[in-house]
Amino acid sequence: MKYIYGPVRSRRLGVSLGISTVPAKVCSFNCVYCDVAKTTALTGERKEYVSADEILKELRKFLSTYNKHLDHITFSGFGEPTLNSKIGYMIAEIKEHTNIPVVVLTNSSLISRGDVKIDLLQADIVKFTLNAARTDYYKKINQSLDSIKVEDVIKGIINFRKMFTHELWIEIMLVKGVNDYESNYRSLHDALELIRADKVHINTVVREPSFGFAKSLNIEELILAKEIIGNGAELISLRREVHYHIQSQPLLQIHRNK
Repeated sequence: MKYIYGPVRSRRLGVSLGISTVPAKVCSFNCVYCDVAKTTALTGERKEYVSADEILKELRKFLSTYNKHLDHITFSGFGEPTLNSKIGYMIAEIKEHTNIPVVVLTNSSLISRGDVKIDLLQADIVKFTLNAARTDYYKKINQSLDSIKVEDVIKGIINFRKMFTHELWIEIMLVKGVNDYESNYRSLHDALELIRADKVHINTVVREPSFGFAKSLNIEELILAKEIIGNGAELISLRREVHYHIQSQPLLQIHRNK
């Protein structure tokens, strides 16, 4: 299939069937940690990059023959899913024909737009990526379009939270030497207090990135980030190792080592 992939077993979403709404690699970011590919078409223009009806046709075909359990149907894929102007239509159609919860994984770049907010209101879970709350770190890790301002993104998520009645998640991707600074963590803490997300996930590089210099944080660094960012944040990467480390070394000692 061209647009449907998986199902894959996700650390956060269980058994998830993926949908890609744009060709590789159309995106509004060129993230240093991306494991798909470097962005070849950096854009913020919304249009029907891939036919919504073709995507839905593939999905119906898949579901008609798949007889195992699915936890979620997830819009993600080769680039930023909200760039496809028909994502709202696709979510509505899926909700009309199946009870499987619909998830959108978005880099948040377009959430300041009213039409994007309206489209995403129909989803069961929207997970926004927010790697930084300061312009310097935001630009460094995301390598976004100049027109995308972090303050607009944060304001857009806050306003969406007021409208959205389902699950709103935040993912923070941390890259060694790029956005792993206390000043960034404290700015994120303040932004998250205003956003009031249902879940906050802290992640680091676990797959081979398109940019070779993107490196992961170690266990101590992840735990320290979690403590400063707060707001109920959970560590996603190295979850077992982190649990073991917390049991074997008090947090007070980790702070002292820092």
